Amino acid sequence: MGTFIATLSFTAHPSANHMRLKLSGKDADWFYLEGRTIRLNSTLTKIIDREIHGSVLTATVRCYEHKVLQAEHGIMVEVLNENDNKPEFLQSSVHPLLLSELTAVNSVVFTVQATDADGDTLTYVIDETSHDARYFRVDLPNSGKVILNKPLDYEIKTQLRLTLYAVETNTDEHYNTTATIIINVTDGDDQYPQFQPCTLLSANHNNRICANSLYTANITENEQDIVLDFCPGPIQAVGGDEGLRMPVKYTILSGADNGRFIIDSNSGEVRLTRRVENRLLIPTLRLRVVAAQTDDPLKYAVATVLVRVLAENRFPPQFNRSTYRGFVSASTSPASLIMTYGNKLLILEATDQDFTDGFNPRLQYSLNSQHNSSRLFYITQEGLLIAKTSWLHPGYKYFLEVLATDLESGDIVKASLHVEVLQKGHPVPQGPLGSGHVYSGETVGRAEGVAGVCLILLAITLFTLVWCIRLIREKRDHVIWTNVADSRHTNVCLRWFRMINQSRPMTLVEETLSYHNEAFSEYDYSTSNFYDKKGIYTKIEEPLPSSSVNLPSVTFNKSLRQSRRNYLALRPNGRPANRLTIKL
Repeated sequence: MGTFIATLSFTAHPSANHMRLKLSGKDADWFYLEGRTIRLNSTLTKIIDREIHGSVLTATVRCYEHKVLQAEHGIMVEVLNENDNKPEFLQSSVHPLLLSELTAVNSVVFTVQATDADGDTLTYVIDETSHDARYFRVDLPNSGKVILNKPLDYEIKTQLRLTLYAVETNTDEHYNTTATIIINVTDGDDQYPQFQPCTLLSANHNNRICANSLYTANITENEQDIVLDFCPGPIQAVGGDEGLRMPVKYTILSGADNGRFIIDSNSGEVRLTRRVENRLLIPTLRLRVVAAQTDDPLKYAVATVLVRVLAENRFPPQFNRSTYRGFVSASTSPASLIMTYGNKLLILEATDQDFTDGFNPRLQYSLNSQHNSSRLFYITQEGLLIAKTSWLHPGYKYFLEVLATDLESGDIVKASLHVEVLQKGHPVPQGPLGSGHVYSGETVGRAEGVAGVCLILLAITLFTLVWCIRLIREKRDHVIWTNVADSRHTNVCLRWFRMINQSRPMTLVEETLSYHNEAFSEYDYSTSNFYDKKGIYTKIEEPLPSSSVNLPSVTFNKSLRQSRRNYLALRPNGRPANRLTIKL
């Protein structure tokens, strides 16, 4: 306020009564007169600013005498510049923009522009600490042109943020300003279709090559005109460009087997039209399915489809019991196997009558997760149950449900499972008693004593039975021997044996007598201690004088040839034996 501007000079010296000066003009308010001196009219709230009020202030000094204008004088004041302003970006150059992922590298993608009220020279610089600075560069700092430095990929990053500086270069202060530009990446058709589910082969996402899953399905012999149900899901391919999702068409490249399989070109649904009659000849069928973009057939993907031919599933799996009972002793160990009665290992097993031995290798065992107790146990695929022992409470009973799932047919069978946590040191019950109570030590001892007595009584009974059978057989054999000795042919037979010993060798037939007793008609002699024992009853006679005798006819139960062989087997050194043998 009051800064000196100029001093007015006059050639005449008018008196104060007749002469008056007055300021006028566009910028007259910025000045006031102090006698002949012109000063700056500014206050704390009224400050002159070159960028606002201009670089030149003009005014006119008029001289009046007796209210009559006598002369006027123009005043021109230049406002010198001071660097009191920072650069500012034009909003039109830093607003969010769209950029296609197909934009070529090294091309100018946008231009920024900033102004400085003081007219200073500006330079544009990218903030290298910004996260997406690697995608861009500025080759000519004064131009503000931003160039794409790295390819864009919509599937990896859909939005970029870039921070730039506008800096004064011709001032000592080097005032600067910043602006953050948001670049939204738009999708371009640069990806191939992908079968779902898709697994990237590379974890760095730089190479989006999709590893397609193997589609598998099961059919049974003689099935036809059905839609195949695939795992891990239906045959489905999507355009690789997520923002575009171009539609695809499906075709069977190979393996259609002359129309045995057909595919819906729009949905990818595969239908079996002709049955497989013999799964032993055709156990599997392999197809190659192509999914190509409708607008660009050169963009396609290929998936493998494996169809297994199974025998008809006639029976669902079944557990050998509806409820299993298991026991585990309380312990601090992290894991323990569950036992069952008699301290035997508890094995949960389901059988399938579709298999000759009942063993289905495609059965999978699991615990029903809806039961809260299932998290305390784990079942192996061999049917063994493992408990997290340290988490269990002594004396508690846990109720579970075990599932056996046929992975091929999808059949599921369930069984209940009760697990009791025994106190530490308490024995595992030997078997169910009453309504499921465990045996005490006294009960087990009493049971063992009763079992011992039963075994002793059984042994005595068997011994008595064998002794009685032996006695009966001895009596029977004695009767047979007496009858033979008393017959009228006995002496003739004895003399005949003596004659054989003293004369030329002859063949003696061993007669086997048949004896029938109703009391022993159902008895199995093969279990007797006397079975197949030869020469039980033997009588040795002294040699008699040789004589010729005619033997009476005798009826034999066995053939003559077999009797002759039996007799020859009894002769020591090929000589006739002086024995009469009766074989039972």
